[in-house]
Amino acid sequence: MSLSPHRMIAQTATESFESFEFSLPQTVTGLLLLAAGIVVVVGVSVRTSLRDTRFMRPPVRAALLLFRTLVLILILVIIVNPSRRAQTTRIQQSRVALMVDTSLSMAYPVEDHSPQESSDADQPGPVITRADAVRQVVFDSGLLSQLSRTHAVSVYTFGGQLKGPHAVVVEGRTEFAKPPKAAATTTSRENAVNEKWDHILQPLDSETRLGEVVHELIGQLAGRTLSGVVVVTDGQSNAGLDPKIARTRAERSETRLITVGVGSPKPQVNVWVAGMQAPADVHRGDPFDVSVVVQSNGAEPVSGITKLYQQSVDGDGSDRREVAKQRFVVGHDGLPDAVRFSREINVPGNYEFIARIIPDDESSTELTTDDNVRQCQVDVTDRRMNVLLISSGPMRDYRFLRNTLYRHTGIDSDVWLQTITDDRVGMVSQEARRLLTEFPRSAAKLAEYNVIVAFDPDWTRLSAEQRSLLNRWVHRDAGGLIVVAGETHTPDIALQADELREIAVMYPVTLNRLIAELRISQGAGEAWPVLLTPEGRASEYLRIADATGTASTDLWEMFRGVFRSYPVRGVRDGAVVLAKYGNHRAKTQEGFPPFLATQFYGAGRTFFIGSAETWRLREISPEGHQRFWTSLIREVGQASRQRSNPRGLLLLDRTSGSPGQPVSIQARLYDARMEPLSVDSVPMSIVDSDGRPVPVPDRMRTDARRAGRYSAVFRPARQGNYRISVPIPDSPDVLQANIEVMLSRLESERSEQNVDLLQQLVADTGGRYVPVSQLAENLPDLLPDRSEPIVIDEQLQSLWDQSWLMYILIALLAAEWILRRIMRLS
Repeated sequence: MSLSPHRMIAQTATESFESFEFSLPQTVTGLLLLAAGIVVVVGVSVRTSLRDTRFMRPPVRAALLLFRTLVLILILVIIVNPSRRAQTTRIQQSRVALMVDTSLSMAYPVEDHSPQESSDADQPGPVITRADAVRQVVFDSGLLSQLSRTHAVSVYTFGGQLKGPHAVVVEGRTEFAKPPKAAATTTSRENAVNEKWDHILQPLDSETRLGEVVHELIGQLAGRTLSGVVVVTDGQSNAGLDPKIARTRAERSETRLITVGVGSPKPQVNVWVAGMQAPADVHRGDPFDVSVVVQSNGAEPVSGITKLYQQSVDGDGSDRREVAKQRFVVGHDGLPDAVRFSREINVPGNYEFIARIIPDDESSTELTTDDNVRQCQVDVTDRRMNVLLISSGPMRDYRFLRNTLYRHTGIDSDVWLQTITDDRVGMVSQEARRLLTEFPRSAAKLAEYNVIVAFDPDWTRLSAEQRSLLNRWVHRDAGGLIVVAGETHTPDIALQADELREIAVMYPVTLNRLIAELRISQGAGEAWPVLLTPEGRASEYLRIADATGTASTDLWEMFRGVFRSYPVRGVRDGAVVLAKYGNHRAKTQEGFPPFLATQFYGAGRTFFIGSAETWRLREISPEGHQRFWTSLIREVGQASRQRSNPRGLLLLDRTSGSPGQPVSIQARLYDARMEPLSVDSVPMSIVDSDGRPVPVPDRMRTDARRAGRYSAVFRPARQGNYRISVPIPDSPDVLQANIEVMLSRLESERSEQNVDLLQQLVADTGGRYVPVSQLAENLPDLLPDRSEPIVIDEQLQSLWDQSWLMYILIALLAAEWILRRIMRLS
């Protein structure tokens, strides 16, 4: 059952009554004219009758006068139209709409609990949240029942959108839109009702559209019996319409607004873990970094300790141990501080890292400590990545990378050096697992590789079928492709656009056709810097290392640069430029041309490098060059590695979200014959960061339109890391994916009560602003009784319109006429 806005109207007992009415003129002039007309007609009729019968006996004269008088009386009755009105009415009760804010900021403390203001700092009491305060003052104190004696009170909630009415309270009785479960005892029923209110008032929304929801509700409920709209909120409107628009609508519709402020009006101090990054998977023994970003919204500097803990994902947390700690400092400017931890794990497994921040000033109370912890997972594996290295010639960058991959313990590499022919293959030696003389001709052979690195390749050496095979390998099978531009064969992609179309669409950039046709070569007499974009600086895999092993993206600023970069015409939609070629002579209207760019292409990923000069990174350190390529290969090949099970793929529409935000889960499943799975549903399980199972959803339903596709929607209730597991039917394998749920920063950027906004919202509406602490004593007086009777049934019956009345009138006229004929009168 659902409640419409009109269901909030309560009705009292009906009343019925009857009355008699006459159709008389409504003005004095009309009444005088009617009276004068009656007098004239009666006078003329009497005078005429008496004059005609002056020679007759008195009884005859009296009879004729009586007949005429009775006829005149009956005509007068018809003229005044006597009617009987029967009416049934009932009272439409005064209405009140109660709107309660359920955004995430309502989970913050209702007051500033700093120790300086606390009477007992040594034994602080439990922190009361804003939602708790609203529950106590409005729902548990009896205020709602008190209002319901005079008004029908409907309860709404809002955050990102208006929800409700959830319940209507009339004369102390609460009618829920979705009734709580039936209970056998009175105590059980009360508990069920309390749980229902807890569920309704739970702060989950990641934004507050205050002006928008008030504007919407006024449009639904404005009317004569609406006593007022009560808005209970902290006043932080961070999305949607300007609240001034809602106030204007309230003024025009004569709707009284009453705002109830919750929370401290003082700025609230908070420090939180704003970000945590680590590679999703690394090879055992490879160094990697865990980056933790600390942010604060206070005006004063904040410092403290960041502790890093490590534990196995599949365990119960008993193996958690502290592995590192570093100091953080967030200054007056509020800029975040990034803390990096270098790690190296030699035992394969799925590990979880937990970052916890502890401010130095533990005497101050934060707005919330829920965001002081963050987690991420790293899969340490001994599975070797398979890389196919293609080069149109034995250029220096190719040789350095070939040797690096050959020596790496976590990578197996095959080489196709396109200058080697079949008849000379026995005379050539390359540091690789296998030396190829052609591109793989079957999907099975190509599926052996996770990543292909191509240095200025001659794509015309691939047949049309092989080019389609490569395109499908990236788009459908999540392969990773890294292309390094050169001046020998890269121009062919622009010159032979139709023939090489399936190759060109995988490049994150569009190549300049004009320069390729004119064969214009760039000068190579000076090195120009490689300029990382903000997206590039935020990419952990672009961090390079110095001779000491310290890795940072700041080392790119020490890099002398490259001498050339292939000119491009533009960047494809969805592609991200990570670095630019800082040659002022190559600058266009769009700025410096891209040197590093990447894009997702279907299920896979492609990466573009402007020239084969990454070997120059060895000027900083050989480790820097090696780290750049190994990190890049693992990043681009991450999707392919995650799809290690050929019978299924588990996909999430997001890797991070906010509490209450829906997460779409998609699975592609195949049976033992590699045909799309055909069952109605498959089981799934979700476990939160504390190891507790999430009961809903517990199954994925099939997509009737696409065979083998299954889906479910998950709404995480609180922050933390969630692990989603889907067992493959008739198989011991399980597909897994993780999502990090974080509190929205939109609600915590300004967490103090916005008193000015709440006062402005009620201006000129007849209402006022009330602090929640004064609500019980002020609210009843601010809501006048607007009850009024309404007619639900009415009948009006004319009394003269009767057949017997017409018969009497005819009889009187006939009697007078007969008598006049007997007496020989005209």
